[in-house]
Amino acid sequence: MKRAVLFFLCFFPLLLVGQPRTSSKKALKLFNEARDYFRQQENDKALMKLSVAMREDPGFVDVYLLQSDIYREMDSLRLQISSLEKVMELGVDGFPQAGYVLADAYFRAGEYEKARQTCLDFLHRYGESAFARKAKELLTQSEFAVTLIDNPRPFDPENMGDAINSEFDEYWPSLTLDGETFIFTRLLPADNGGAGQLARLQEDFYESKQIDGRWQPAHPIHTLNTPGNEGAQSVSANGGIIFFTACNQPDGFGRCDIYFTRRVGENWTKPRNAGSPVNSAAWESQPSFTGNGEYLYFVSSREGGHGGMDLWRCRLKGFDNHGQPLWGESENLGENVNTPGDENSPFIHPDGVTLYFASNKWPGLGGFDLFYTRNSIDSGWHKPVNLGYPINTNKDERGMIVDASGTTAYFSSDRPDSKGLDIFRFELYEEAVPTPVSYVRGQVVDHRTQLPLCATVELIDLAQGSLVAAMNSCLDGGDFLVSLPLGKEYAMNVSSPGYLFHSENFSLKELRKAYDPVFLTIPLMPVETGSVAALRNVFFETGSFALLEQSKAELERLIAFLDQNPAITVEIGGHTDNVGGVAYNYELSEMRAKSVWQYLVEAGIPENRLSYRGYGMSQPVEPNDTEEGRSRNRRTEFKILKVGEE
Repeated sequence: MKRAVLFFLCFFPLLLVGQPRTSSKKALKLFNEARDYFRQQENDKALMKLSVAMREDPGFVDVYLLQSDIYREMDSLRLQISSLEKVMELGVDGFPQAGYVLADAYFRAGEYEKARQTCLDFLHRYGESAFARKAKELLTQSEFAVTLIDNPRPFDPENMGDAINSEFDEYWPSLTLDGETFIFTRLLPADNGGAGQLARLQEDFYESKQIDGRWQPAHPIHTLNTPGNEGAQSVSANGGIIFFTACNQPDGFGRCDIYFTRRVGENWTKPRNAGSPVNSAAWESQPSFTGNGEYLYFVSSREGGHGGMDLWRCRLKGFDNHGQPLWGESENLGENVNTPGDENSPFIHPDGVTLYFASNKWPGLGGFDLFYTRNSIDSGWHKPVNLGYPINTNKDERGMIVDASGTTAYFSSDRPDSKGLDIFRFELYEEAVPTPVSYVRGQVVDHRTQLPLCATVELIDLAQGSLVAAMNSCLDGGDFLVSLPLGKEYAMNVSSPGYLFHSENFSLKELRKAYDPVFLTIPLMPVETGSVAALRNVFFETGSFALLEQSKAELERLIAFLDQNPAITVEIGGHTDNVGGVAYNYELSEMRAKSVWQYLVEAGIPENRLSYRGYGMSQPVEPNDTEEGRSRNRRTEFKILKVGEE
């Protein structure tokens, strides 16, 4: 009730401390009684008194002002507007703020043109009043809203059907990178309630699998759900980790914290607090995990922000020996994203640069609107773009995600054809589509035993030479999965202690479908005499032995390996395909091997640990009858000749 009284005092102080204007003593008595009931939070009694007072004096403007404020407190927006319109009809001498409050009510009701015109009228009459600044802000918002309404975006939401939705509320959708697993939150009764009592509600996780293009009936994740609430989850790209929100936990840093759990077979581990600096003594919630596993985005009310709730992120550096996340410092997304208001429900697309979120302060249609922004290396986060009408309305919109292809968005909404809050999907319009991504899925194994290995996997953008993703396969039985934007070429490097590192390169330029992934099995050779590894990311000019700049990262990795293993000697071997004569290919392979040898020597590797040899076309690893096979045969290798004491 304190909020309502403060609102009333702020806008209509004369009603509480001055003499209301009426010639009817009975109307005045009823008004004073209504005012007392309002202060005591007895709104129904107050409204009854006001109704009688109106009959006694239909022109008693104070009655309608008090009535409008009671309706605001009761969230009865249409009735509040009706009362304020009566105030304007009777005249607002002494109460100029009423015009601004009516404009604000029109805006909240989605009547943006009326809000705009009422703001203009207010500023024309009271441009020097204390509320002029607020009215100018509301005018700008109203004009922006009118523009959005006049330029609607394509929007045709489709209910996801009975496999996902039920008679209860469903929300917070999340999707694995391959688009095959859908996890969401359902609000349902935890008990039937006692006699005359409402049932207690709780949030649980539900999961559905897509088989042959059809979502299967969702089932509760029994090993993860508890008698408490679990919700606002984000699932990792491979479906192996869920970050989620839990409140009032005994191991919590604040009232609400972010927790995580890992999938082990068909079950989930006991949830654990994600730790500091993700969590703090403030409120943290609504995590979003990047497709490459590098960053966790989340909402926090901690100090150092720009408003109430801000968007933050932390870099995941790995996990310690006990399986606890190791985080970098928390990073506020800055004033290009956060405002003096509230931001929430972040979703970072698997492209790693497109962020969708909700805000109640950036220009919109009222309440929380959905926005998108993109991050660039040069300029950081771009100014957010409102997703537009009718995706956004005068109600609250939040909790939207977008699939890997970038074309389909999912969100929850209470619409005429739903059973309360249901999850819907719709085709995202072109300007709001992120960079489509595919993914690389693989397994690292021992070359001889074919058993899974714990290894570090790095993905590099060949054109930029920049690290795109780094992960390890330790916690997933040697498996890894990472999202990569389409239209580029990538290098992959895999390493594990006691093994030769492995390198690959592949192109996603020709793939047209986001769900057309690359599958790789990576066999690692142990560090022992005779082991051979191809340097797939060493490149030469066509028909030449001149090293290309893109080779530098691979060669530096070889230098680091030799420095870490000072007791081994290696041979650099050059190989070609069968295009051209035998002598030509032998000489070309010899000179290319020598170029690598020379790079290593100039980097400080002793010559007595190195040799080089050209093999020409004599040792193909694939048939030479396809371009892919010939490409695999054109390679540089290093072979361990000796493993001895220093």
